[in-house]
Amino acid sequence: MSKVSKLEIILNERAGNGQSTRTWKKVETYLNRTGISYQIHTTKKNGDGVRIAKYLADNLEDHARIIVLGGDGTLNQSLNGVKQSHNQDTPLGYIPGGSGNDFSRGIKIKKQNPIILLQKILAMNEPNTIDIGKANFNDQTKYFVNNIGIGLDAFTVYETNHSKRKDLLNKMKLGTLAYVSSLVTVIKNQDSFPLDVTIDGVTKHFNDAYIVSATNHPYFGGGVAIDPLATPFDQKLDLVVVHKISGLTFVKLFTELFANGSHLKDKNVWHTQVKSYHLTSYAPEHGQMDGEELGKHNFDIDFHVDRHDFWIPLEMDI
Repeated sequence: MSKVSKLEIILNERAGNGQSTRTWKKVETYLNRTGISYQIHTTKKNGDGVRIAKYLADNLEDHARIIVLGGDGTLNQSLNGVKQSHNQDTPLGYIPGGSGNDFSRGIKIKKQNPIILLQKILAMNEPNTIDIGKANFNDQTKYFVNNIGIGLDAFTVYETNHSKRKDLLNKMKLGTLAYVSSLVTVIKNQDSFPLDVTIDGVTKHFNDAYIVSATNHPYFGGGVAIDPLATPFDQKLDLVVVHKISGLTFVKLFTELFANGSHLKDKNVWHTQVKSYHLTSYAPEHGQMDGEELGKHNFDIDFHVDRHDFWIPLEMDI
C-alpha cells in the first residue's frame, strides 16, 4: 500500500437519498479499524463542495488525498473547487454514493464494494488521467465529468429534481426509473429550438433541436446511454443533437436509445467526436451539468475537452 498520510473526505450525506451515508458508515468503520487518519468535510448546501475542495486543494498536506463520497453533482462541485484553487492539478479520489452515478458507470467502478474500492485507491502510487469537459459561458469557466445537456434531457433533470417520485424511487434503489418517469411527463411539453454548432469555424444550423448533449462518456439520467461511442479516454468531447420528432418515429428512436444505442445511426440524430466546438441556442431552454440545473435561458457555450488526474483505479490497474 502506498504512503498516504491522511484522507480528506468530502461527504454529501443527502446524495442518493441516504445511499452516500450508508456507504460512508462502511468506509468509516474500515478507517477506524485500520487506524488510517482522516477528516470528514460534510456539505450542507449547494456550493459547499466547491468551497471545501478549493480550501483543501490550497492547504493539502504532503501525501494526503482528497476523496469525494457522493453523487455526480458532488464530484462536479469538488472538481470545480480544485480548478479554482492555486493547485488546479490536485487529484481527486471518488467513491460513488449518488442515485445516478453516471460517472462511475462510465469508467466502470459503479458496482464495486466501497471498501475494496477504497483499498485500491490507497494502493495507487500514481493517479489516473481521465478526460473531463470544459465549458466557457457567462464569463466563467465550468468543468464537468459527465455532460452538459440542453433541451429534453435538462428539462427531465429539472422535473426529476423537483419530483416527489425521486425520493421514493431512490429508496427503492430505482433511481434511473425516476428519470424515466419524469421523461414521460416532459416529452409532451418540450418544444424544439434553433441551435448553431460551430466546429473549426464552420457552422451547422438546426431549426428543430430537441436533445443536445455535450458528453464525456455514454451515460446520462442514471444509466441512459445517449452516446454509446463516447469514452473519457480519447481526448475528445462528443456531441449528440436529436431533431424534434413525433409519433411512431419518436417511439422507434427512443426504443433504440433505451435498448441498444442504435439510435446514433438514425437520420434524426447528429453525432460528432472532436476536441472543441461552440453551441449557441436561440430560445430559453433548460440546461443541466452533471445532473445539476443550469437554469432556463439561451445558451452560448464554448466547449473543450480537458483532462484531470483522479485517484480512481481503472480496469488497466487491476
